[in-house]
Amino acid sequence: MAKQYDGHGGEVLTSVSLKIEDGEFFSIVGPSGCGKSTLLNLIAGFELPTEGSIFMDGKPVTGPGNDRIMMFQDSALFPWLNVIDNVKFGLDIVGCSKAEQEERAHQYLKLVKLDKFSSYRVHELSGGMKQRAALARALAMDCKVLLMDEPFSALDKQTTNILREELAEICAAARRTIILVTHSVEEALFLSDRVAVIGAGKTGLKKIYSVDMPRPRQIGSEPFLKLRREILDDVRIEVEQSEKGEFD
Repeated sequence: MAKQYDGHGGEVLTSVSLKIEDGEFFSIVGPSGCGKSTLLNLIAGFELPTEGSIFMDGKPVTGPGNDRIMMFQDSALFPWLNVIDNVKFGLDIVGCSKAEQEERAHQYLKLVKLDKFSSYRVHELSGGMKQRAALARALAMDCKVLLMDEPFSALDKQTTNILREELAEICAAARRTIILVTHSVEEALFLSDRVAVIGAGKTGLKKIYSVDMPRPRQIGSEPFLKLRREILDDVRIEVEQSEKGEFD
C-alpha cells in the first residue's frame, strides 16, 4: 500500500503491508513526517491509498464508517454541551433510542471514571478529563476499531502517565482493536501487543516488534528498557536519515 500527494514531493507512504488482529493493541512510531498520521487517516477512511487497498473484515475500506472511530490530540468536545451530552452526541446520530443513549453514556463514563462529572461543562474539565470524556464518547459508539492519534501529546507528563495506566485498564475491559500513533516509544511499549516502526522518506514499514511482557508493564524493568532501547535505536537511525536527506 502507498500514498502519494501531487505537488508535495511524491510519496509519503510506501511499502506498507501489515495485518492487525482482532482485539489487538497496535502502535505505530517513527520520525516526524514519516507518514504515521497519514496511515491512520487511511485506515479511518478519511483518505484513500494511491496504490493498494485496506480491508476490514474482508471488505475494502472506501470511506469513514462507524466501525472505526478516531480520537485526536485535541479532545474535540463540543463546548456548548455538557459531558454526558458530548458522549451521547454520536449515539443520537446513529439512531440509538434515548434509553440506550443514556445507558451507554453512563456505562462508559463510569469506565473512564467520569460518571460523577456527567453534568460538567467542557471548560470545567482538566485536560486529562477532557481526553477521558473523548475516550468515553468513542467507546460508546461501539466501534470495532479505535484509532488514536497522539491523544496525550498535549498533556503534562504526570497526567500522561496516569492516563496511560487508565487506558491500559480501560482497553482490557472494553475489548476493542486499538491502533495508536505516538512519538513516545515508552508509551507504545507500555500499552501495545505489537509496535511498528515507520521509516523516514520512502522506506515505508521498517519493522514490527512483538511486546511479550506481562501486564501491567513495569517501565523500569530490564526487558522493558532493553526493547525500548532497541526501538529507539531504530527510530534514531530513521531520524538521522531524514535529516541527512534534507541537507544533501
